[in-house]
Amino acid sequence: MCKPRSLKSRIITMLLMISLAAFMLPGCGADNQTSVTPEPTPTPEPTPEPTPSPSPSASGTKKKGPVYEPTGYSLAEAYSEYFLIGTIYTPNTLVDPERSLVLDQFNCITPENIMKPDSMQPSEGYFGFTLPDAMVKFAEENNLKVVGHTLVWHQQSGRFLGQTSDREKAIEQLRNHITTVVSHYKGRIMSWDVVNEAVNDGMPLPADGDWTKCLRNTQWLRSIGPEYIEMAFRFAHEADPDAKLYYNDYNLNDEHKANIVYAMVKDLREKGVPIHGIGMQGHYSTDVSIESVENSIKKFSELGVEVSITELDITVNDAAGSLTQEQEIRQAITYAKLFKLFKQYKDAIVRVTFWGTIDSKSWRSHMFPCLFRGDYTPKEAYFAVLNPEKYLADHGLGGAKEVKKIQAMYGTPKIDGVKEELWDKCPEIHVNNPIMAWEGAKGVVRVLWDENFVYCFIEVEDPVLNKDSSNPYEHDSVEIFLDQNNGKTAYYEDDDGQYRVNFEGYESFGSVPGKEGFKSAAKTTPNGYVVEMAIPLVKPASEGMVMGFDAQINDSNDQGVRVSIMKFSDLTDNTWQNLENIADLELVK
Repeated sequence: MCKPRSLKSRIITMLLMISLAAFMLPGCGADNQTSVTPEPTPTPEPTPEPTPSPSPSASGTKKKGPVYEPTGYSLAEAYSEYFLIGTIYTPNTLVDPERSLVLDQFNCITPENIMKPDSMQPSEGYFGFTLPDAMVKFAEENNLKVVGHTLVWHQQSGRFLGQTSDREKAIEQLRNHITTVVSHYKGRIMSWDVVNEAVNDGMPLPADGDWTKCLRNTQWLRSIGPEYIEMAFRFAHEADPDAKLYYNDYNLNDEHKANIVYAMVKDLREKGVPIHGIGMQGHYSTDVSIESVENSIKKFSELGVEVSITELDITVNDAAGSLTQEQEIRQAITYAKLFKLFKQYKDAIVRVTFWGTIDSKSWRSHMFPCLFRGDYTPKEAYFAVLNPEKYLADHGLGGAKEVKKIQAMYGTPKIDGVKEELWDKCPEIHVNNPIMAWEGAKGVVRVLWDENFVYCFIEVEDPVLNKDSSNPYEHDSVEIFLDQNNGKTAYYEDDDGQYRVNFEGYESFGSVPGKEGFKSAAKTTPNGYVVEMAIPLVKPASEGMVMGFDAQINDSNDQGVRVSIMKFSDLTDNTWQNLENIADLELVK
Protein backbone atom coordinates (compact mmCIF):
# COMPACT_ATOMS: atom_id res chain seq x y z
CA MET A 1 0.00 0.00 0.00
CA CYS A 2 1.46 3.38 -1.04
CA LYS A 3 2.10 6.02 1.47
CA PRO A 4 -0.27 9.00 1.05
CA ARG A 5 1.39 12.15 -0.39
CA SER A 6 1.51 15.29 1.72
CA LEU A 7 -0.73 18.26 0.94
CA LYS A 8 2.30 20.28 -0.21
CA SER A 9 3.29 17.52 -2.62
CA ARG A 10 -0.21 17.35 -4.12
CA ILE A 11 -0.29 21.13 -4.68
CA ILE A 12 3.09 21.09 -6.48
CA THR A 13 1.93 18.23 -8.74
CA MET A 14 -1.29 20.06 -9.63
CA LEU A 15 0.61 23.25 -10.56
CA LEU A 16 2.95 21.28 -12.82
CA MET A 17 -0.01 19.69 -14.65
CA ILE A 18 -1.70 23.09 -15.22
CA SER A 19 1.53 24.54 -16.60
CA LEU A 20 2.01 21.63 -18.97
CA ALA A 21 -1.56 21.91 -20.28
CA ALA A 22 -1.17 25.65 -20.87
CA PHE A 23 2.04 25.03 -22.83
CA MET A 24 0.33 22.50 -25.10
CA LEU A 25 -2.70 24.71 -25.99
CA PRO A 26 -2.41 26.45 -29.43
CA GLY A 27 -2.24 30.20 -29.49
CA CYS A 28 -4.04 32.70 -31.76
CA GLY A 29 -3.07 32.07 -35.37
CA ALA A 30 -1.49 28.69 -34.61
CA ASP A 31 -0.76 26.07 -37.25
CA ASN A 32 -4.08 24.26 -36.84
CA GLN A 33 -5.87 27.14 -38.56
CA THR A 34 -6.88 27.21 -42.28
CA SER A 35 -3.79 26.91 -44.44
CA VAL A 36 -4.78 29.87 -46.67
CA THR A 37 -5.26 32.84 -44.34
CA PRO A 38 -7.21 35.71 -45.92
CA GLU A 39 -5.58 39.12 -45.98
CA PRO A 40 -7.23 41.49 -43.50
CA THR A 41 -10.16 43.32 -45.05
CA PRO A 42 -12.40 46.05 -43.69
CA THR A 43 -15.50 44.21 -44.95
CA PRO A 44 -16.27 40.47 -44.79
CA GLU A 45 -16.07 38.31 -47.91
CA PRO A 46 -19.54 37.68 -49.38
CA THR A 47 -18.72 34.02 -49.90
CA PRO A 48 -18.02 31.92 -46.77
CA GLU A 49 -14.69 30.26 -46.06
CA PRO A 50 -14.47 26.54 -46.80
CA THR A 51 -15.74 24.38 -43.99
CA PRO A 52 -12.85 22.46 -42.37
CA SER A 53 -12.94 18.69 -42.47
CA PRO A 54 -14.87 17.21 -39.52
CA SER A 55 -12.73 16.49 -36.51
CA PRO A 56 -12.80 13.05 -34.86
CA SER A 57 -15.42 12.63 -32.17
CA ALA A 58 -14.77 11.17 -28.77
CA SER A 59 -15.47 7.70 -30.13
CA GLY A 60 -12.77 8.10 -32.78
CA THR A 61 -15.23 8.16 -35.74
CA LYS A 62 -15.84 11.17 -37.99
CA LYS A 63 -19.14 12.98 -38.22
CA LYS A 64 -21.09 11.92 -41.29
CA GLY A 65 -21.86 14.42 -44.04
CA PRO A 66 -22.75 14.48 -47.73
CA VAL A 67 -20.49 12.48 -50.01
CA TYR A 68 -20.24 12.86 -53.76
CA GLU A 69 -20.36 9.49 -55.49
CA PRO A 70 -19.14 9.64 -59.12
CA THR A 71 -21.95 9.08 -61.61
CA GLY A 72 -19.76 7.18 -64.04
CA TYR A 73 -20.16 10.00 -66.55
CA SER A 74 -18.67 13.44 -67.04
CA LEU A 75 -20.53 16.44 -68.45
CA ALA A 76 -17.22 17.93 -69.58
CA GLU A 77 -16.39 14.79 -71.54
CA ALA A 78 -19.90 14.52 -72.97
CA TYR A 79 -19.53 18.01 -74.48
CA SER A 80 -15.81 17.90 -75.27
CA GLU A 81 -16.53 18.33 -78.99
CA TYR A 82 -19.05 21.12 -78.43
CA PHE A 83 -18.09 23.67 -75.76
CA LEU A 84 -16.66 24.04 -72.27
CA ILE A 85 -18.87 23.03 -69.34
CA GLY A 86 -18.39 25.23 -66.30
CA THR A 87 -19.68 25.89 -62.82
CA ILE A 88 -19.15 28.42 -60.05
CA TYR A 89 -16.18 28.45 -57.70
CA THR A 90 -16.39 29.34 -54.02
CA PRO A 91 -13.74 28.67 -51.35
CA ASN A 92 -15.80 25.56 -50.50
CA THR A 93 -14.75 24.15 -53.86
CA LEU A 94 -11.37 23.35 -52.32
CA VAL A 95 -12.84 20.72 -50.00
CA ASP A 96 -14.94 17.61 -50.50
CA PRO A 97 -17.59 16.79 -51.48
CA GLU A 98 -17.70 19.95 -53.62
CA ARG A 99 -14.15 19.48 -54.88
CA SER A 100 -14.81 15.94 -56.12
CA LEU A 101 -18.01 16.97 -57.88
CA VAL A 102 -16.41 19.92 -59.66
CA LEU A 103 -13.36 17.97 -60.80
CA ASP A 104 -15.49 15.03 -61.95
CA GLN A 105 -18.00 16.98 -64.04
CA PHE A 106 -16.58 20.33 -65.18
CA ASN A 107 -13.60 21.84 -66.99
CA CYS A 108 -14.12 25.54 -66.32
CA ILE A 109 -14.85 27.66 -63.25
CA THR A 110 -16.22 31.14 -62.60
CA PRO A 111 -15.92 32.73 -59.13
CA GLU A 112 -19.36 33.33 -57.69
CA ASN A 113 -18.41 36.28 -55.48
CA ILE A 114 -14.70 36.51 -54.65
CA MET A 115 -13.75 38.56 -57.73
CA LYS A 116 -16.63 41.01 -57.62
CA PRO A 117 -15.44 44.61 -57.20
CA ASP A 118 -15.93 44.99 -53.45
CA SER A 119 -14.19 41.68 -52.81
CA MET A 120 -11.19 42.51 -54.99
CA GLN A 121 -10.91 46.08 -53.66
CA PRO A 122 -12.73 46.26 -50.32
CA SER A 123 -11.30 49.70 -49.56
CA GLU A 124 -9.84 52.24 -51.92
CA GLY A 125 -6.34 51.28 -52.99
CA TYR A 126 -6.33 47.99 -51.07
CA PHE A 127 -6.68 44.81 -53.17
CA GLY A 128 -7.33 41.39 -51.66
CA PHE A 129 -5.90 38.66 -53.89
CA THR A 130 -5.64 35.77 -51.43
CA LEU A 131 -8.89 33.95 -52.24
CA PRO A 132 -8.73 34.48 -56.03
CA ASP A 133 -5.09 33.40 -56.00
CA ALA A 134 -6.10 30.14 -54.33
CA MET A 135 -8.78 29.65 -56.99
CA VAL A 136 -6.39 30.19 -59.90
CA LYS A 137 -3.81 27.88 -58.30
CA PHE A 138 -6.49 25.19 -57.88
CA ALA A 139 -7.53 25.61 -61.52
CA GLU A 140 -3.99 25.37 -62.83
CA GLU A 141 -3.25 22.29 -60.76
CA ASN A 142 -6.36 20.58 -62.13
CA ASN A 143 -6.34 21.78 -65.75
CA LEU A 144 -9.45 23.96 -65.40
CA LYS A 145 -10.11 27.12 -67.38
CA VAL A 146 -10.94 30.27 -65.37
CA VAL A 147 -13.38 33.08 -66.15
CA GLY A 148 -12.92 36.37 -64.28
CA HIS A 149 -16.20 37.72 -62.92
CA THR A 150 -16.72 40.68 -62.82
CA LEU A 151 -14.84 43.98 -63.24
CA VAL A 152 -17.55 46.64 -63.61
CA TRP A 153 -20.97 46.29 -61.98
CA HIS A 154 -23.49 48.52 -60.27
CA GLN A 155 -23.80 46.10 -57.33
CA GLN A 156 -21.22 44.76 -54.85
CA SER A 157 -18.92 47.64 -55.75
CA GLY A 158 -18.36 49.22 -52.35
CA ARG A 159 -19.00 52.80 -51.35
CA PHE A 160 -16.29 54.49 -53.37
CA LEU A 161 -15.99 52.98 -56.87
CA GLY A 162 -17.64 55.50 -59.19
CA GLN A 163 -19.27 57.25 -56.26
CA THR A 164 -17.99 60.72 -57.08
CA SER A 165 -19.07 63.77 -59.04
CA ASP A 166 -15.48 64.25 -60.22
CA ARG A 167 -15.42 62.60 -63.67
CA GLU A 168 -11.62 62.42 -63.87
CA LYS A 169 -11.43 60.80 -60.45
CA ALA A 170 -14.06 58.24 -61.46
CA ILE A 171 -12.14 57.43 -64.66
CA GLU A 172 -8.98 56.91 -62.63
CA GLN A 173 -10.85 54.62 -60.21
CA LEU A 174 -12.13 52.61 -63.16
CA ARG A 175 -8.70 52.42 -64.76
CA ASN A 176 -6.92 51.52 -61.52
CA HIS A 177 -9.36 48.79 -60.52
CA ILE A 178 -9.41 47.08 -63.91
CA THR A 179 -5.68 47.43 -64.58
CA THR A 180 -4.64 46.19 -61.15
CA VAL A 181 -6.93 43.15 -61.16
CA VAL A 182 -6.48 42.06 -64.79
CA SER A 183 -2.70 42.55 -64.85
CA HIS A 184 -2.35 40.53 -61.65
CA TYR A 185 -3.79 37.50 -63.49
CA LYS A 186 -2.36 38.25 -66.92
CA GLY A 187 -2.06 35.07 -68.98
CA ARG A 188 -3.83 32.96 -66.35
CA ILE A 189 -7.51 33.82 -66.95
CA MET A 190 -9.26 32.78 -70.18
CA SER A 191 -11.88 35.53 -70.31
CA TRP A 192 -13.30 38.39 -68.27
CA ASP A 193 -16.85 39.57 -67.72
CA VAL A 194 -15.74 43.18 -68.10
CA VAL A 195 -19.07 45.00 -67.84
CA ASN A 196 -22.01 43.35 -66.12
CA GLU A 197 -25.72 44.24 -66.42
CA ALA A 198 -25.40 47.76 -67.81
CA VAL A 199 -28.67 47.76 -69.80
CA ASN A 200 -32.07 48.71 -68.42
CA ASP A 201 -35.02 46.33 -68.42
CA GLY A 202 -38.38 46.86 -70.04
CA MET A 203 -37.59 49.35 -72.78
CA PRO A 204 -37.19 48.98 -76.55
CA LEU A 205 -34.30 50.32 -78.60
CA PRO A 206 -35.25 53.86 -79.71
CA ALA A 207 -36.09 54.43 -83.35
CA ASP A 208 -32.82 56.33 -83.80
CA GLY A 209 -30.86 53.28 -82.58
CA ASP A 210 -29.21 55.19 -79.72
CA TRP A 211 -28.48 52.42 -77.22
CA THR A 212 -26.98 54.88 -74.71
CA LYS A 213 -30.55 55.98 -73.89
CA CYS A 214 -31.19 52.45 -72.61
CA LEU A 215 -28.38 52.20 -70.07
CA ARG A 216 -29.03 51.49 -66.41
CA ASN A 217 -28.58 54.54 -64.17
CA THR A 218 -25.46 53.23 -62.41
CA GLN A 219 -22.79 55.05 -60.42
CA TRP A 220 -20.48 54.76 -63.45
CA LEU A 221 -23.04 56.24 -65.85
CA ARG A 222 -23.63 59.14 -63.46
CA SER A 223 -19.96 59.86 -62.82
CA ILE A 224 -18.48 59.23 -66.29
CA GLY A 225 -21.29 58.89 -68.82
CA PRO A 226 -21.92 56.14 -71.41
CA GLU A 227 -18.23 56.21 -72.31
CA TYR A 228 -17.42 54.16 -69.21
CA ILE A 229 -18.29 50.98 -71.11
CA GLU A 230 -15.80 51.67 -73.89
CA MET A 231 -13.16 52.70 -71.34
CA ALA A 232 -13.62 49.52 -69.33
CA PHE A 233 -12.98 47.27 -72.31
CA ARG A 234 -9.97 49.27 -73.44
CA PHE A 235 -8.42 49.26 -69.95
CA ALA A 236 -8.92 45.49 -69.66
CA HIS A 237 -7.39 44.84 -73.08
CA GLU A 238 -4.35 46.97 -72.25
CA ALA A 239 -3.83 44.96 -69.06
CA ASP A 240 -4.08 41.55 -70.80
CA PRO A 241 -4.22 41.64 -74.62
CA ASP A 242 -4.75 37.87 -74.86
CA ALA A 243 -7.82 37.58 -72.62
CA LYS A 244 -11.28 37.41 -74.20
CA LEU A 245 -13.48 40.26 -73.00
CA TYR A 246 -17.25 39.87 -72.51
CA TYR A 247 -20.32 41.96 -71.95
CA ASN A 248 -22.55 39.93 -69.57
CA ASP A 249 -26.26 40.37 -68.80
CA TYR A 250 -29.49 38.62 -67.83
CA ASN A 251 -32.78 38.36 -69.79
CA LEU A 252 -30.92 38.53 -73.08
CA ASN A 253 -33.55 36.22 -74.56
CA ASP A 254 -35.91 39.19 -74.30
CA GLU A 255 -36.15 40.67 -77.80
CA HIS A 256 -35.99 44.31 -76.69
CA LYS A 257 -32.97 43.82 -74.46
CA ALA A 258 -31.23 41.68 -77.08
CA ASN A 259 -31.72 44.45 -79.66
CA ILE A 260 -30.15 47.00 -77.32
CA VAL A 261 -27.12 44.84 -76.54
CA TYR A 262 -26.72 43.98 -80.22
CA ALA A 263 -26.70 47.68 -81.13
CA MET A 264 -24.26 48.51 -78.33
CA VAL A 265 -21.75 45.79 -79.18
CA LYS A 266 -22.01 46.49 -82.92
CA ASP A 267 -21.42 50.20 -82.40
CA LEU A 268 -18.48 49.72 -80.03
CA ARG A 269 -16.79 47.10 -82.20
CA GLU A 270 -17.08 49.40 -85.22
CA LYS A 271 -15.13 51.93 -83.14
CA GLY A 272 -12.42 49.33 -82.52
CA VAL A 273 -13.40 48.60 -78.93
CA PRO A 274 -12.12 45.12 -77.98
CA ILE A 275 -15.35 43.29 -77.13
CA HIS A 276 -14.92 39.61 -77.96
CA GLY A 277 -18.04 37.99 -76.54
CA ILE A 278 -21.56 38.33 -75.17
CA GLY A 279 -22.53 36.42 -72.06
CA MET A 280 -26.17 35.36 -71.84
CA GLN A 281 -26.58 34.66 -68.14
CA GLY A 282 -29.43 32.19 -68.47
CA HIS A 283 -31.30 32.56 -65.18
CA TYR A 284 -34.39 30.85 -66.55
CA SER A 285 -37.42 28.99 -65.27
CA THR A 286 -39.23 26.00 -66.70
CA ASP A 287 -41.43 28.52 -68.55
CA VAL A 288 -38.55 29.81 -70.68
CA SER A 289 -39.13 30.06 -74.41
CA ILE A 290 -36.53 27.99 -76.22
CA GLU A 291 -37.22 29.94 -79.40
CA SER A 292 -36.42 33.23 -77.67
CA VAL A 293 -33.05 31.85 -76.52
CA GLU A 294 -32.32 30.64 -80.04
CA ASN A 295 -33.23 34.00 -81.57
CA SER A 296 -30.71 35.78 -79.36
CA ILE A 297 -27.91 33.26 -79.90
CA LYS A 298 -28.43 33.59 -83.63
CA LYS A 299 -28.58 37.38 -83.45
CA PHE A 300 -25.43 37.79 -81.35
CA SER A 301 -23.42 35.33 -83.42
CA GLU A 302 -24.04 37.55 -86.46
CA LEU A 303 -21.80 40.15 -84.81
CA GLY A 304 -18.80 37.84 -85.14
CA VAL A 305 -18.36 37.57 -81.37
CA GLU A 306 -18.28 34.57 -79.07
CA VAL A 307 -21.47 33.63 -77.23
CA SER A 308 -21.42 31.96 -73.84
CA ILE A 309 -24.20 30.89 -71.49
CA THR A 310 -22.59 32.23 -68.35
CA GLU A 311 -24.87 31.66 -65.32
CA LEU A 312 -27.33 28.93 -66.24
CA ASP A 313 -29.92 27.71 -63.77
CA ILE A 314 -33.56 26.73 -64.26
CA THR A 315 -36.01 27.26 -61.44
CA VAL A 316 -39.27 25.45 -60.73
CA ASN A 317 -41.45 28.38 -59.75
CA ASP A 318 -44.26 26.32 -58.23
CA ALA A 319 -41.94 24.31 -55.96
CA ALA A 320 -43.00 24.12 -52.33
CA GLY A 321 -40.38 22.74 -49.96
CA SER A 322 -39.20 20.03 -52.35
CA LEU A 323 -39.69 18.90 -55.95
CA THR A 324 -42.31 16.38 -56.93
CA GLN A 325 -41.35 13.80 -59.54
CA GLU A 326 -43.45 15.67 -62.10
CA GLN A 327 -41.69 18.94 -61.32
CA GLU A 328 -38.25 17.36 -61.51
CA ILE A 329 -39.04 15.85 -64.92
CA ARG A 330 -40.50 19.15 -66.15
CA GLN A 331 -37.28 20.91 -65.16
CA ALA A 332 -35.19 18.19 -66.80
CA ILE A 333 -37.13 18.52 -70.05
CA THR A 334 -36.39 22.25 -70.13
CA TYR A 335 -32.68 21.57 -69.56
CA ALA A 336 -32.76 18.95 -72.32
CA LYS A 337 -34.41 21.32 -74.79
CA LEU A 338 -31.84 24.01 -74.05
CA PHE A 339 -28.85 21.71 -74.44
CA LYS A 340 -30.24 20.26 -77.63
CA LEU A 341 -30.38 23.85 -78.87
CA PHE A 342 -26.88 24.68 -77.59
CA LYS A 343 -25.45 21.70 -79.44
CA GLN A 344 -27.01 22.98 -82.67
CA TYR A 345 -25.10 26.25 -82.18
CA LYS A 346 -21.77 24.73 -81.17
CA ASP A 347 -19.96 26.92 -83.71
CA ALA A 348 -21.17 30.04 -81.91
CA ILE A 349 -21.17 28.92 -78.27
CA VAL A 350 -17.82 28.71 -76.47
CA ARG A 351 -18.95 27.83 -72.96
CA VAL A 352 -21.99 26.88 -70.88
CA THR A 353 -21.54 27.57 -67.17
CA PHE A 354 -24.00 26.45 -64.47
CA TRP A 355 -24.57 28.93 -61.65
CA GLY A 356 -24.27 26.39 -58.87
CA THR A 357 -23.79 22.69 -58.33
CA ILE A 358 -26.29 21.63 -55.66
CA ASP A 359 -29.76 23.02 -54.94
CA SER A 360 -29.20 23.75 -51.25
CA LYS A 361 -26.30 26.15 -51.93
CA SER A 362 -27.84 27.94 -54.90
CA TRP A 363 -28.71 31.64 -54.68
CA ARG A 364 -32.21 30.50 -55.74
CA SER A 365 -32.26 27.41 -53.52
CA HIS A 366 -35.99 27.62 -52.75
CA MET A 367 -36.73 26.90 -56.42
CA PHE A 368 -34.24 23.99 -56.82
CA PRO A 369 -32.43 25.17 -59.99
CA CYS A 370 -29.36 22.91 -60.09
CA LEU A 371 -28.41 19.51 -61.50
CA PHE A 372 -27.66 17.94 -58.11
CA ARG A 373 -29.64 17.68 -54.89
CA GLY A 374 -28.36 18.95 -51.58
CA ASP A 375 -26.98 15.50 -50.81
CA TYR A 376 -24.88 15.56 -54.02
CA THR A 377 -26.96 12.96 -55.84
CA PRO A 378 -27.85 13.70 -59.48
CA LYS A 379 -31.35 14.86 -60.39
CA GLU A 380 -33.30 14.09 -63.54
CA ALA A 381 -31.85 17.32 -64.93
CA TYR A 382 -28.31 15.91 -64.82
CA PHE A 383 -29.22 13.01 -67.08
CA ALA A 384 -31.21 15.34 -69.35
CA VAL A 385 -28.12 17.49 -69.88
CA LEU A 386 -25.89 14.44 -70.32
CA ASN A 387 -27.92 13.23 -73.31
CA PRO A 388 -30.71 15.66 -74.20
CA GLU A 389 -31.89 13.91 -77.35
CA LYS A 390 -32.32 10.59 -75.55
CA TYR A 391 -34.05 12.22 -72.59
CA LEU A 392 -36.58 14.00 -74.77
CA ALA A 393 -37.25 10.84 -76.79
CA ASP A 394 -37.70 8.79 -73.61
CA HIS A 395 -40.31 11.29 -72.44
CA GLY A 396 -42.21 11.39 -75.70
CA LEU A 397 -40.95 14.80 -76.74
CA GLY A 398 -38.89 13.90 -79.74
CA GLY A 399 -41.49 15.06 -82.26
CA ALA A 400 -43.61 18.14 -82.84
CA LYS A 401 -45.70 19.44 -79.96
CA GLU A 402 -49.48 19.08 -80.03
CA VAL A 403 -51.44 22.28 -80.64
CA LYS A 404 -54.98 22.66 -79.31
CA LYS A 405 -57.57 23.47 -82.00
CA ILE A 406 -60.80 25.39 -81.49
CA GLN A 407 -63.37 27.17 -83.68
CA ALA A 408 -65.00 30.58 -83.85
CA MET A 409 -68.46 30.82 -85.45
CA TYR A 410 -69.57 33.64 -87.75
CA GLY A 411 -71.76 36.40 -86.29
CA THR A 412 -71.83 39.96 -84.95
CA PRO A 413 -73.12 40.30 -81.38
CA LYS A 414 -74.11 43.42 -79.46
CA ILE A 415 -71.44 44.20 -76.85
CA ASP A 416 -73.54 44.71 -73.72
CA GLY A 417 -72.64 41.86 -71.40
CA VAL A 418 -75.85 39.99 -72.16
CA LYS A 419 -75.62 36.46 -73.57
CA GLU A 420 -77.80 36.63 -76.65
CA GLU A 421 -78.96 33.55 -78.58
CA LEU A 422 -76.18 33.99 -81.14
CA TRP A 423 -73.60 32.75 -78.62
CA ASP A 424 -75.32 29.41 -78.11
CA LYS A 425 -74.05 28.04 -81.43
CA CYS A 426 -70.40 28.55 -80.38
CA PRO A 427 -68.31 25.65 -78.98
CA GLU A 428 -67.39 25.98 -75.31
CA ILE A 429 -63.73 26.65 -74.55
CA HIS A 430 -63.01 25.63 -70.96
CA VAL A 431 -60.47 27.74 -69.08
CA ASN A 432 -59.58 25.36 -66.28
CA ASN A 433 -55.85 24.60 -66.36
CA PRO A 434 -54.13 25.91 -63.21
CA ILE A 435 -50.86 27.81 -63.58
CA MET A 436 -50.37 28.51 -59.87
CA ALA A 437 -50.54 26.07 -56.97
CA TRP A 438 -54.02 27.24 -55.93
CA GLU A 439 -56.90 26.29 -58.24
CA GLY A 440 -59.33 29.18 -58.20
CA ALA A 441 -61.85 30.75 -60.55
CA LYS A 442 -62.67 28.86 -63.76
CA GLY A 443 -64.73 29.78 -66.78
CA VAL A 444 -66.02 29.14 -70.29
CA VAL A 445 -65.27 31.21 -73.40
CA ARG A 446 -67.22 31.36 -76.66
CA VAL A 447 -65.83 33.05 -79.78
CA LEU A 448 -67.52 34.71 -82.77
CA TRP A 449 -66.02 36.56 -85.71
CA ASP A 450 -66.87 38.80 -88.62
CA GLU A 451 -64.75 40.59 -91.20
CA ASN A 452 -63.53 43.27 -88.75
CA PHE A 453 -63.61 41.78 -85.24
CA VAL A 454 -63.11 38.71 -83.11
CA TYR A 455 -65.71 38.59 -80.31
CA CYS A 456 -65.45 36.75 -76.98
CA PHE A 457 -68.05 36.00 -74.32
CA ILE A 458 -66.52 34.76 -71.07
CA GLU A 459 -68.53 33.35 -68.14
CA VAL A 460 -66.55 33.12 -64.88
CA GLU A 461 -67.40 31.26 -61.69
CA ASP A 462 -65.93 33.29 -58.82
CA PRO A 463 -67.71 33.94 -55.50
CA VAL A 464 -65.20 36.55 -54.23
CA LEU A 465 -64.59 39.58 -56.47
CA ASN A 466 -61.87 42.12 -55.73
CA LYS A 467 -60.05 44.94 -57.54
CA ASP A 468 -58.11 46.54 -54.67
CA SER A 469 -54.63 45.95 -56.14
CA SER A 470 -52.92 48.73 -58.05
CA ASN A 471 -51.90 46.05 -60.57
CA PRO A 472 -54.75 45.36 -63.03
CA TYR A 473 -53.56 41.78 -63.60
CA GLU A 474 -54.27 41.05 -59.93
CA HIS A 475 -57.93 42.05 -60.24
CA ASP A 476 -60.56 39.40 -60.79
CA SER A 477 -60.39 39.63 -64.55
CA VAL A 478 -60.19 37.80 -67.86
CA GLU A 479 -57.50 38.08 -70.53
CA ILE A 480 -57.64 37.19 -74.20
CA PHE A 481 -54.47 36.68 -76.25
CA LEU A 482 -54.92 36.98 -80.01
CA ASP A 483 -52.20 36.28 -82.59
CA GLN A 484 -53.89 37.40 -85.81
CA ASN A 485 -51.34 35.89 -88.23
CA ASN A 486 -50.86 32.80 -86.04
CA GLY A 487 -47.08 33.30 -86.03
CA LYS A 488 -46.76 31.72 -82.56
CA THR A 489 -43.58 33.69 -82.00
CA ALA A 490 -41.51 33.97 -78.84
CA TYR A 491 -42.25 37.69 -78.79
CA TYR A 492 -45.14 39.98 -79.74
CA GLU A 493 -45.38 41.07 -83.37
CA ASP A 494 -47.42 44.04 -84.63
CA ASP A 495 -50.57 41.93 -85.04
CA ASP A 496 -50.46 40.35 -81.56
CA GLY A 497 -52.47 41.55 -78.58
CA GLN A 498 -53.18 40.98 -74.88
CA TYR A 499 -56.60 42.31 -73.78
CA ARG A 500 -57.74 42.39 -70.12
CA VAL A 501 -61.13 43.32 -68.64
CA ASN A 502 -62.03 43.02 -64.96
CA PHE A 503 -65.42 42.14 -63.47
CA GLU A 504 -66.50 45.81 -63.39
CA GLY A 505 -65.48 46.44 -67.00
CA TYR A 506 -62.13 48.18 -66.38
CA GLU A 507 -59.96 47.67 -69.47
CA SER A 508 -56.18 47.25 -69.47
CA PHE A 509 -53.77 46.03 -72.09
CA GLY A 510 -50.41 44.42 -72.62
CA SER A 511 -48.90 44.73 -76.09
CA VAL A 512 -51.67 45.40 -78.62
CA PRO A 513 -51.79 46.54 -82.26
CA GLY A 514 -54.04 49.40 -81.15
CA LYS A 515 -56.84 50.15 -78.69
CA GLU A 516 -59.03 52.03 -81.15
CA GLY A 517 -62.18 50.05 -81.83
CA PHE A 518 -61.83 47.76 -78.81
CA LYS A 519 -65.12 47.40 -76.95
CA SER A 520 -66.10 45.54 -73.80
CA ALA A 521 -68.88 45.13 -71.26
CA ALA A 522 -69.00 43.31 -67.91
CA LYS A 523 -71.75 42.28 -65.52
CA THR A 524 -71.69 40.47 -62.19
CA THR A 525 -73.78 37.32 -61.78
CA PRO A 526 -74.98 35.37 -58.73
CA ASN A 527 -71.92 33.10 -58.92
CA GLY A 528 -69.32 35.35 -60.59
CA TYR A 529 -69.30 37.64 -63.61
CA VAL A 530 -69.38 37.76 -67.42
CA VAL A 531 -67.24 39.77 -69.83
CA GLU A 532 -68.00 40.42 -73.48
CA MET A 533 -65.43 42.00 -75.79
CA ALA A 534 -64.84 42.93 -79.42
CA ILE A 535 -61.20 42.85 -80.60
CA PRO A 536 -60.50 44.88 -83.79
CA LEU A 537 -58.55 43.12 -86.54
CA VAL A 538 -55.53 44.49 -88.37
CA LYS A 539 -56.68 42.94 -91.67
CA PRO A 540 -60.16 41.77 -92.77
CA ALA A 541 -60.97 38.21 -91.75
CA SER A 542 -62.39 35.48 -93.96
CA GLU A 543 -63.67 31.95 -93.58
CA GLY A 544 -60.93 29.35 -93.09
CA MET A 545 -58.41 31.71 -91.57
CA VAL A 546 -56.55 30.43 -88.48
CA MET A 547 -55.44 32.73 -85.68
CA GLY A 548 -53.55 32.04 -82.47
CA PHE A 549 -55.73 32.22 -79.35
CA ASP A 550 -55.63 31.76 -75.60
CA ALA A 551 -57.72 32.79 -72.60
CA GLN A 552 -56.78 33.42 -68.98
CA ILE A 553 -58.74 34.01 -65.77
CA ASN A 554 -57.09 35.91 -62.90
CA ASP A 555 -58.50 35.24 -59.43
CA SER A 556 -57.95 37.69 -56.56
CA ASN A 557 -58.62 36.93 -52.92
CA ASP A 558 -60.49 39.30 -50.60
CA GLN A 559 -57.22 41.15 -49.85
CA GLY A 560 -56.50 42.00 -53.47
CA VAL A 561 -53.79 39.40 -54.04
CA ARG A 562 -53.92 37.22 -57.14
CA VAL A 563 -53.96 33.65 -55.88
CA SER A 564 -54.87 31.73 -59.02
CA ILE A 565 -54.39 31.80 -62.78
CA MET A 566 -56.38 29.53 -65.05
CA LYS A 567 -55.50 29.12 -68.72
CA PHE A 568 -56.93 27.34 -71.73
CA SER A 569 -53.86 26.39 -73.77
CA ASP A 570 -50.49 27.77 -72.68
CA LEU A 571 -49.56 26.14 -69.38
CA THR A 572 -46.94 28.76 -68.57
CA ASP A 573 -47.30 32.19 -67.02
CA ASN A 574 -45.46 33.64 -69.97
CA THR A 575 -48.15 34.32 -72.56
CA TRP A 576 -47.92 38.06 -71.91
CA GLN A 577 -44.62 38.03 -73.82
CA ASN A 578 -44.52 34.69 -75.66
CA LEU A 579 -47.14 33.15 -77.94
CA GLU A 580 -45.50 29.84 -78.83
CA ASN A 581 -47.92 27.70 -76.81
CA ILE A 582 -51.31 29.14 -77.69
CA ALA A 583 -54.10 27.34 -79.57
CA ASP A 584 -55.25 27.47 -83.20
CA LEU A 585 -58.55 29.32 -83.66
CA GLU A 586 -60.22 28.48 -86.98
CA LEU A 587 -62.81 30.90 -88.37
CA VAL A 588 -65.81 28.94 -89.69
CA LYS A 589 -69.33 29.70 -90.94
